[in-house]
Order: sequence, then C-alpha cells, then structure tokens
Amino acid sequence: MTNINSFYRLFKKINLNTWMVVVLLFSFGLRIYGLDYHDLWGDEAFSVSFSKQNLALVLSPGLETHPPLYHLLLHIWIRLTGDTIFAMRYLSVLSSVSLVAITFTIGKRLSGSILGLIASIMICISSFSVYYSQEVRMYTLVVFFCTVALYADLKWEVSGHKKWLYMFIVMMLFALFTHYYSLFVLIAHNVYKFHTRKYNRHDWGIWINSQIVLMVLCLPWILAQSDFVASKAIIRWNQLSLVGVNNVWFDTLMSFGIGNTVSTSEQWLGLLLFLPLSMGIRFNSQNKSYQRFAILYWLLVPLLCAFFAASVMPFYYSRYLILILPAYLLLVGQGIRFGSKLFVWSFSILFLALNLISLNNYFFGKQYAKGGYGQLMNYIHNNYQSSDAILLQNGAQDALYKYYSNSVIKSYNMPPWNSAEMTLLLDQIKSDHHRLWLIMYGDPAGYDPDHMLENWLHQVAYHSYHGDYVDGSLDLFVQADLDIDEISDSIFDDVIKLNKFGVGKVVDDFYRSIPISLEWTALANIDDNYTMFVHLIDENDVLWSQVDSQPLGGTWPTSKWINGGTVYDKVALTVKNDVPSGLYRVVIGWYNLYTMERLSVKDVNSVKDQVELGVVRIP
Repeated sequence: MTNINSFYRLFKKINLNTWMVVVLLFSFGLRIYGLDYHDLWGDEAFSVSFSKQNLALVLSPGLETHPPLYHLLLHIWIRLTGDTIFAMRYLSVLSSVSLVAITFTIGKRLSGSILGLIASIMICISSFSVYYSQEVRMYTLVVFFCTVALYADLKWEVSGHKKWLYMFIVMMLFALFTHYYSLFVLIAHNVYKFHTRKYNRHDWGIWINSQIVLMVLCLPWILAQSDFVASKAIIRWNQLSLVGVNNVWFDTLMSFGIGNTVSTSEQWLGLLLFLPLSMGIRFNSQNKSYQRFAILYWLLVPLLCAFFAASVMPFYYSRYLILILPAYLLLVGQGIRFGSKLFVWSFSILFLALNLISLNNYFFGKQYAKGGYGQLMNYIHNNYQSSDAILLQNGAQDALYKYYSNSVIKSYNMPPWNSAEMTLLLDQIKSDHHRLWLIMYGDPAGYDPDHMLENWLHQVAYHSYHGDYVDGSLDLFVQADLDIDEISDSIFDDVIKLNKFGVGKVVDDFYRSIPISLEWTALANIDDNYTMFVHLIDENDVLWSQVDSQPLGGTWPTSKWINGGTVYDKVALTVKNDVPSGLYRVVIGWYNLYTMERLSVKDVNSVKDQVELGVVRIP
C-alpha cells in the first residue's frame, strides 16, 4: 500500500465527493458520446419492436427468449421519451453510470476508499462497459441490479436490518426477471453463505426463507418459458472441452479487460491483466475479512455455471456474463493496488491504454460498427424511384426493416425458393416493377445457401449497384429489353465460348449504365473460378469504366459449369458523370484472379485476350 503513497497524498488533498463527481461526470460523458452514431443492430431492433406491443404481449411467455422486465421498462420508456435511437439507448446509459457509483461503494466497503476509487475509475473507462451502455438491451440494467443486490446482502450481514434483506430480494428478483444468467449470481450468494457459515440458526432460517420467496416468485415464469427456451437449444456440445473453457472463460475475461472492439493481436494483450487478477484473487482468499469472499464467488461461480450450462444449452456470449464485470474489476484493482510501485504504474497504464485503444476503435473505427442497416435504408430512400420494389430475404431483419423503412416503397418478404408461392410472386414482381432492390441480411447460408434469388435476378435484370454494410448487402437490379446478336470464333482457352450478346444504349436509371446481355457455353468441365471483365475504353485504349465479377454476381462461378451447359448473364457497365461524350468500345474477357493471367481468344490471324462487343455513344 505504501507503494502508491504519491497517489494517496493526491487523493487526500481532494475531497472524496469531488473525486466521485469527476468520475461520474466522465462516465456519463463517455457513455453519452456518439450515443446514436451506430445504427441499431438486430437484437436492439427486436427489443424496440417487441417493446412497442401492448403490455399483454410483452409480458406473455413463449414470445421472447429473455425475461420480460427490461422490455416492460422499455415499453414505458418509449412512451415517455419517444423511439429515437438516442432516447432508447439513454436508459442503458443511466443504469451504467449508476453502476459506477455502486461499484465505488462496494470497493470502499471492502478495502477502503482507494480501492473504491480505483474500481470506479476502471469501470468508468472500461470499453466493455461503455459498449453495452450504448445498446437498447438489458445488459447494463441486469449488472446494476446484481451489484445493488450484493451491496444489500453485505449490509444485511453487518447490520442485521431486514430492510437490507428486503432490498436484496427485490434487486435479485429484478435481476432474475431481466436475464436468466442472474441465477448464477444467486447461486454465488448461496455458495458464499455456505462457505462463511457466519449465521446462527435464526439468520439461516431467514436467509433460506428469502431464497424460497425468490424461487416461488420466479418459478411460474420459468415453467411457462421452459419449453420455448429449450426449443432454441438446437446445437449442443458433445462434451465439456477446452473449447468451452476458451469460449466461456478466457474470451470473457479478455473482453472484460480490453473490450470487444480490438484486433485479435491486441485482444491477447488482455491476458496480461490475468496477473493482477490472480493477485487480487489470492489476496481475497487469504484475507481474514470474510466479506471479501463474496467478490471471489461473484466472479468464479457464474463462470463455472456458464461453462456447465453451455454444454447443455449453448446460449453463450460474453455479454451474458457482464453481471460479473464489477467483481472482475474489483479483483484486478486489488491486485494492482497491493503490488510494487512499478507493478502499480505498469498495469494501471496498461489497462488505460488497452481500453482507450478499444474505445477509439469503437467510436471512430467503421469496421467495429454495431450495425449499418440504417445506412442501407438511407441509401435506398435517397435513390428510389416510383417503380421500385424491395426484396427481403431472411425474416430476422423484419424488426430492423420496420424501424428504418417508410411506406413509400413496395416491399416483399420472400418465401422459400422452392415453394409454389415463390414462382407466382416472382412473376408478379417482374411485371409490376422496373427496378428491384435486394437486401441480403446476415449469412445467406442460413436461408439461401445456393443464392437462388440472386441467380434469378441476374438472369432477368441488370446489376446496377452493390454495397456491403455491417448487417448485410444491398444490390440494385434494373430491367431492360435488349436485342441478342450472334457472334462466332469467340472461344476463351478452349473452355468458354461466348455464343450471343447484346449491348444496349446508355440508360439513366439511378446510375448511367450500359446494359449488357451474355450467353456462355462451357466447352469442358472447369476446375478454376475465372473472373469476367467488361471494359469501356476510348479510341486511345484508355479505360473509363469496368465491371469485374464472376458469373451471375458470383452466384454461379465457372467451377460449377457443366460441360456443354449454357449460362445466361446480365451486367450493367456504369458510366460516371466525368466520362466525356463520344464513342467508346465495350470489350470483354476472362482472367484468373490469383495469377491475374487472362484467358486467350484465338482467331485465324492472331491471339487476343479480349473480345470487342461493340461501340456505344456516350451522350
């Protein structure tokens, strides 16, 4: 302790209340900064959509995996504040800032003001805490309830006043009705009681009765919800393994130390914090103050419970264990506090640096954005035409689409590809709409592994735009009628033959583009996936525009072509506004993406590596 005398002298000069005001204001500033910068992601959108229903549905079992308290509160909150992203996330901000205060109080109670202040500063700048304080989800609320419950339990042990026991029961009940993992914290409380064995028979009776009350109040909901939750557990681990240890323990503790918004190499630096953590665990386990065991069990018991539970029902994400984050930081803080002077400063700077890196990535790194569905929809809203339609694959995006869409553009929720309904719907869409927007949400492997809808769109319309977003991708297809011309002697390396093609006039649909229709034949089974290029070049062979893609937008690569089979493709060659007016040639060819070597085209006079499709006039 004497090794941090300089800090302690500074601490003594400044009033404790002043310190906490500064920490709380900084915590609030970090959590309010850029609160609506990130779009809603899928789970947030679901929370919003679910909470907007009438209260009877919000409180009904079998409709949502998690318990109902958070959605009940969000329902009321939206009624009071509106449904802007800022307003809805503000509820999580309030509970997260309150968590900083209660963490200080617990730390002060266990080891004095220094630990309380260290722990509060650590949770203040914790990237993991800030990240989830800016979500329309229940995670900061449940950790707040669990932390207040611990404080109430410790106060009841010392004072014996039943008001603290009542507070513990209420806070624990709130936590259990907010997230199921709160049960692991309740188990930790009971393990702690059994280990310390401090109580007389009368106090044990009171404690057991409090647990019975909690179970009686929670049991009806658990029974009503059990079948629904069990139905979600479709993937099960075969056995408890090192994989489970890594997922539940190491990944969680590394996330606690450095956050989620870091690269893999940076994330492993979080393992360095295991040293002060182990020192904090050792100090608490050897200390005569029995209440410090409460922090140990608050951390270790839920980790063990989550590991064993995941083997049966693997609903595991590190955010589920956020309810033990204060315990982790209190133990790390203790480990740092009681080390040597070099140790104190080294690990304090390390924790600060790692979390500042993570926070910087979170606030300013586009690759760490939570969601991009709002940007996707804004792009559509800024560029739509009256004849447009939006095709939605994957029902998991329904809540997001409902939040970000407007009623101006017609949308279709696409049924499974092989259904009779799909055939009729596609015919209707093709006849009623000139331009088609396709939103691919999440991983297509789960709902269209063969990209059948994309394949169909590439055959009936011209691909005019592609954009990748955090939540998925957006593509625009434009229909156009073209005449097909015959072409001969266009064989690429004796494996691909261009049978027919058509080149249209410049179309001013959203982007100026040249529609091109192609018909190919495979002359052999092809092992490689070749990339097709279409170039727009002037009389001096200067390249002005190009399209590089595998056939049908990558949905039908050449390795899938069958000898003798015919492949139809449509592409749109974009003509930017800076292209001068005049005559331009359209040429086409193939190349190996890995070697960049082009396939040759043979004719009677020479060997070429491209075929001219025609000349177009750019107005």
